[in-house]
Amino acid sequence: MAEKKYTESDIQSLDGMEHVRLRPQLYFEDCFKENNLNSLVFGALCHAFDEYFDNNCNEIIICADEDLLYIKYNAGMSLEKSWDLTKAECIMTKIGACSNEKKHLEVGDEFCRIGMTTINAVSEKCELETICNKQKGHFIFEKGKTVFKEISKTDLSGDYTIIRFKISKEIFRDSVFELNDLQSKINSLKEKLPNLKLGLNKL
Repeated sequence: MAEKKYTESDIQSLDGMEHVRLRPQLYFEDCFKENNLNSLVFGALCHAFDEYFDNNCNEIIICADEDLLYIKYNAGMSLEKSWDLTKAECIMTKIGACSNEKKHLEVGDEFCRIGMTTINAVSEKCELETICNKQKGHFIFEKGKTVFKEISKTDLSGDYTIIRFKISKEIFRDSVFELNDLQSKINSLKEKLPNLKLGLNKL
């Protein structure tokens, strides 16, 4: 049999996070093994956990239903520039940036196996609102790409972050968030992080 010769035309260049969407089983093994979306919740909380260990976050509200996930916590995501993007946008769109921006190694080791960038990549739509140090950021992402961003000054006191994900049915099919199992996992997490108030509700 003749040996196949590869040329430049055989090289496939994938745009942005497209490699995550093409091979989701490599990144979301627990979702496919457990046949639900629950492990995405904890990956989406890695920044909140980082702020918890820095004594900046002590309350997280999680709401989920079907393929929708809403997270709110009382710490802001930095809107300072990191290269040509804000740190918040880097965390949401650049592979590795989520880990690189971490202040506490234990968060990366234990709580950031997936990372917010990869979850954003498999979301049909994701919206981020945050207030940090008197700056307000509003971002909208589609399939991991930024389609809208607005940064402004604000007089509002109290930092916070709200993230809304609509997870791709094309990728995860009929998998949904299962609240009973999720509550059980959150209860175990409360034992590890006793000073963090964690609430789970149905959207």
